[in-house]
Amino acid sequence: MVEKAQESYRLDQYLQLAMEVSRKEAGKIIRNGWISVNGEEIRERNFKVTESDRVEIDGEPLLYSSQPRYFMLYKPAGYVSSHRHDGHISLFKLLEGEHSLERLHIAGRLDADTTGMVLITDDGAWSHRVTHPTHRTDEDIEKVYKIELARPMTSEMIDQLETGVALRGDDEITKPAQVALLSEREIELTLTEGRYHQVKRMLAAVGNHVEKLHRSQIGHLTLDGLSEGEYRPLTEAEIKGF
Repeated sequence: MVEKAQESYRLDQYLQLAMEVSRKEAGKIIRNGWISVNGEEIRERNFKVTESDRVEIDGEPLLYSSQPRYFMLYKPAGYVSSHRHDGHISLFKLLEGEHSLERLHIAGRLDADTTGMVLITDDGAWSHRVTHPTHRTDEDIEKVYKIELARPMTSEMIDQLETGVALRGDDEITKPAQVALLSEREIELTLTEGRYHQVKRMLAAVGNHVEKLHRSQIGHLTLDGLSEGEYRPLTEAEIKGF
């Protein structure tokens, strides 16, 4: 049997389908060097791609699928937010009943030792909206973390977090966070950013250290009864909430 050849797309057309943008907007994204195909930066809008190519925007997979999938998963400690194991178990092992796992990616990764909510999808445009709030025109997406600390929190530390702190290697200070003191060494921290290792770096910047970290909420979504290692599909209303 002769296999059906894969349909090819112009890169700007592919972005139109995957991101629901105009061709003019797609061309601007490509010219700015935000797109790579199979690891190579591409700036030509007529570059040809197929659905088997790995197209990324700002390092995040951008996939065109007629029926995208959306899941919420309660990540246990010891699992990595990657398809590669890197000495730990890939959290995609928890979704082995799903098809085409290699097409799924995580919208907002967690470190191996961090527990809590992760969102998993093969819709690159949707995950980009979730993880890059600067591209949104409405309200920020809040992420809520429960944190156990090495040292007691002081009022001065809380004031710094709620004002914004300078992180090593970053040019801009963090946006103001919301801090709820749960006990002497336990806080609930609400952020509207998603910088690299942001929670741990923020606590280090004010002179403390994260012992345990758990993400309980992203935007309007909470873990709502899921146990560690369990997952469920998102509802249509939950998907459209981002």
